[in-house]
Amino acid sequence: MVIRCFALCLSLNSTKLHDIEVFIIDTEVCKSWKSHWFFCGIANALSLITLILCLGVALPAFGMWFYYWQYDVNNTYAVVNMEPEDLHEVTRHMIRYMQGELDNREHGLQIETVVGGQVRYFFSDIEIRHMVDVYDLVVVGLLVRNIAILLLVLTSVAFAVWGRNYVKYLLKSWQYVTASIFALLTTLVLVISINWHRAWHIFHEIFFDNDYWILDPQVDLLINIVPYQFFFTMSVFIGAFFAGGLIILFFVSVILQRKLNHQ
Repeated sequence: MVIRCFALCLSLNSTKLHDIEVFIIDTEVCKSWKSHWFFCGIANALSLITLILCLGVALPAFGMWFYYWQYDVNNTYAVVNMEPEDLHEVTRHMIRYMQGELDNREHGLQIETVVGGQVRYFFSDIEIRHMVDVYDLVVVGLLVRNIAILLLVLTSVAFAVWGRNYVKYLLKSWQYVTASIFALLTTLVLVISINWHRAWHIFHEIFFDNDYWILDPQVDLLINIVPYQFFFTMSVFIGAFFAGGLIILFFVSVILQRKLNHQ
């Protein structure tokens, strides 16, 4: 068998050998390009999914509608003994602080308001120290969001300008990534549901290197306006929003791929 193959190679002239060599090289280049576009699609999918998560967090965290809703549900106005307009002013101020709209990171959070008919500062020292940590966490989140936007734009432009023939790899990437992350999200939800309180503590131990987040409801007003139930509802909203975004993205990619296959 080896002798026959060797004889066949000898019978080929140099032109035919060159054609075979070019064909092999072109095939390898094609595979390489396909691999590049697949990873480009993965980057596009990850950046898009990151933006969906960021939006899911921002809507309740920076939206007054969510605070209004939870203040009514948790009877917060009576708990902190404040008029709605006064608490709303404090809340808007706190949101502006978290979004970086106030100049002073260390002391910009403090605000004077009326509690129980008495004029006083709303935040205690430990609350301010904790909110400085929250501020830094938001800054990191905004940085991640901006990187995701940049990556999404770059990869989308790459597909639009140079990779129109490889759009199927983009759609496949959306499907692989959304399915994988949805599976991870489902697993995470199941684990967290076993012991929400423990998960809440682990979250703070991961993202905060101090115990300033442990507030006293008898002294600190912040823990009374955003209690445990507030963050539990926010977590459910974020999880549902994120899961919904993953499902929509998956089925959009499937529909687009079917249309592409029928062209």
